[in-house]
Amino acid sequence: MEQYEEILFLLRVARQQARFAIRETGKNEADEQFGHFINLLAGNVKAVLSMMNLRGMVESSEGSFFSFLGANQASVALQAEEYQRRANDIIHSLHNTLRLAEDPFVQLKSENSGAGTDEERTRYAKAREHFTTLVVEGRHRYKIAKSARKAAHF
Repeated sequence: MEQYEEILFLLRVARQQARFAIRETGKNEADEQFGHFINLLAGNVKAVLSMMNLRGMVESSEGSFFSFLGANQASVALQAEEYQRRANDIIHSLHNTLRLAEDPFVQLKSENSGAGTDEERTRYAKAREHFTTLVVEGRHRYKIAKSARKAAHF
């Protein structure tokens, strides 16, 4: 679950950075569509987290909620499995969406790299080099505050 929380956090950062990267609102439709795409990804990750949270609530409901419904342990287990299946379906859909996005992303990246000034390309190269160094050193992961995790658990 922590991995999905980190993915959601990183998508939120990416969404924010995508908004900053738009040079002129309304003039670059591809950049704006990419921002919407990031929103779509974030929505899917939220849905996965929601299903996982619901599964956890069902599995930890020792006699409280499901005894109110008159459900037995088999019914509880089936409900937990149903939430897991839904999470798996969303993850599968997310993977398919990401595969569809590969070519358009490469094209957008190519168009944007050619559109910048020399100064912007130099700044981008430095930022990319720094990020690559962090990845190689394993320091690119963010620690998510516990308060942010609680907020993600509705």
